[in-house]
Amino acid sequence: MSEGASQAHADAAEVAQGSGVVLGANLINRAVRLVNNWFLAGALGPLAYGLYELARTVVTILASFAPLGTDKGVVLYGARYDAAKDAAGLKGTAAATLWVSLAAGLVLTALCALGLLLFDADAHTPGLSRAMWLCLPAVPIWSLLLGVVGLLRGLKDMRGQSIAYLVVLPVGMMVTSLAAVALGWGLDGVILGFVASNALALLMALRVAWRRLRPTWRQPVPPRFEWGPLLRFSVPEGVSSTLFRLNQWTDTLMVAAMAGAADLGLYRVAVSLAMVGELPGVAINTMFQPVVAALFVEQDQARLNAVVRTVTRWLILLAAPVYLPVIIAQDLIIAVYDDAYAGAASSLGLLMAGQAVFVVCTPVAALIPMSGRSRLNLINGLAAAALNVGLNALLIPHFGVMGASAATALSLILWSIARVAQVKYLLGCQAFTARSLGLGAVVVALAVGGRMVAQELGLWAQGGVAVGATLLFVAVAARFGVEAGDEALVGPAWGRVKKKLGRLGGRLGR
Repeated sequence: MSEGASQAHADAAEVAQGSGVVLGANLINRAVRLVNNWFLAGALGPLAYGLYELARTVVTILASFAPLGTDKGVVLYGARYDAAKDAAGLKGTAAATLWVSLAAGLVLTALCALGLLLFDADAHTPGLSRAMWLCLPAVPIWSLLLGVVGLLRGLKDMRGQSIAYLVVLPVGMMVTSLAAVALGWGLDGVILGFVASNALALLMALRVAWRRLRPTWRQPVPPRFEWGPLLRFSVPEGVSSTLFRLNQWTDTLMVAAMAGAADLGLYRVAVSLAMVGELPGVAINTMFQPVVAALFVEQDQARLNAVVRTVTRWLILLAAPVYLPVIIAQDLIIAVYDDAYAGAASSLGLLMAGQAVFVVCTPVAALIPMSGRSRLNLINGLAAAALNVGLNALLIPHFGVMGASAATALSLILWSIARVAQVKYLLGCQAFTARSLGLGAVVVALAVGGRMVAQELGLWAQGGVAVGATLLFVAVAARFGVEAGDEALVGPAWGRVKKKLGRLGGRLGR
C-alpha cells in the first residue's frame, strides 16, 4: 500500500474510532428517546403528546439558531487552534462561543415571550400557550449546551460530548417523564422535566469542558478574540443549521397548523422512529468534521478524497442494517404503539427512504461548510427550506400525514443530490465509487422487494422477511463491500472489543 493510501486509511481510522464512541452513545440516546416517546404517546394521548412535541419543536428551532452558528464555528477553529497548540486562539474562540450562545439565547427567549404576550397561541391550538411558557426556559440553556458541545467536538473529545448530550440529556428526560406521569403532573410536569434535563446536561458538559481546557486556560497568555473570521463563518452556518432544523421540523409545524395537534401526535411517532436512521450519519459526521478541517488546512486533496470515499462506503455498510428492517417491517414496528397510531406505518416507510439518501450523502455534504463555503451552505439550506414548505403546503391538504411524509422525504433526497453535485463541481471530490454504488443498488433492491413481499403478510412474517433481507445484505457486504486497507478502520475497534471481552472472561472465571 502506498504512503498516501496508508495515511488516508489512518485518517479514516481516526474518524472510525471517534465515530464508534458517538455511535454507541447515539444508540443509547435513540433507544431511550424511543422508549420515552412510546411511553408519553400512550400516557398523554395523541392530543397532549402533539402539544408537547409542538412546543418542543419551537424550542428546538430557537435553540439551534441561538448560538448564531458559533457552535459550528468552534468545531472548525477549535480544531485548528488545538492542533496548532495556539492557546490564545483556543481560549478566545471558546469564550466567544459561550458568551454568544448564552446572550443570544436570552434575547430569543425574551422575543418569544413577547410574541406569546401579543398573540393568542390558544386561538388556533388550545393549550399551546401554556406549553410554550413552560418550555421557554430551555432555549438559553440548550443554546449554551450546544456551544459547549461544539467546543468539545472541536477538541475531539467525543466521549465527553457524548456523555453530556447523548446520554445524560435523554436519560434525564426519561426519568422526569416517568416521575411526572407517576405523580399526576401530566403535560406540565413532562415539559418541566424536559427543561430540567437540559440544565443537568449543561452542567455535565461544562464540567467536562473545563477539565479538558484547564491546562490551556492556565497558560499565561490572554485570550485572542478573532470575532471577524469566527462570525463570518459561524453566522451563515447558524442560519443553515436553523434551516436544517426547519427542514426537519417544517412538516411538524405545518401538520399542526393544517391538520391539528391530534394528527401531529400520530405523525411525530413516525418521525421519532425514522430518526433512528440518522444514527450512523450523526456518528460519522461528528468525528468527520474536525478531521476534514485539518485536511483542508494541510491542502491535501488526495487524502481528503480517499477518506471521503472510504467513510461513505462504510456508512452504507453501517446504515443498511438499520434501514432495511424498518422499511420492510414498518407495520410491525408501529404495532408496539397504541392502536391509535397504526396509521403512521406508511409515513414511517417514506420518511426512512428520504433519511437513507440523506445519511449516505452526509460525508460529502459536510465538505461544503468545512471548506469554508458557509454561504453556499446557507443558500442550499434556503432552497431546501423553500422546497420543503412548498411541498408540504401542496400535499398536506390532500394527503394529510402521508403528504407531509412524502414532502419531507423528497426534500431530503433532492437536497442531498444537489450538494453531492456541488462538491463534485467545486472540489473535484466524488464520494461514490463503483463498489459503494453497487452496495447502494443492493440495498434499494432488498428494500423495495422485501416491502412488496412483506406488505401482504402478517406482522411476525414481516419481521421474518426483514431479518432475511438484512442477513442477505450482510453476506453481500462481507463478500464485496470490504477493500484492502479497511483493517485500519475496524482493526483497532475490534482489538478493543476483544480486550474487553478477555477482561470480562477473566473476571467470570475467578
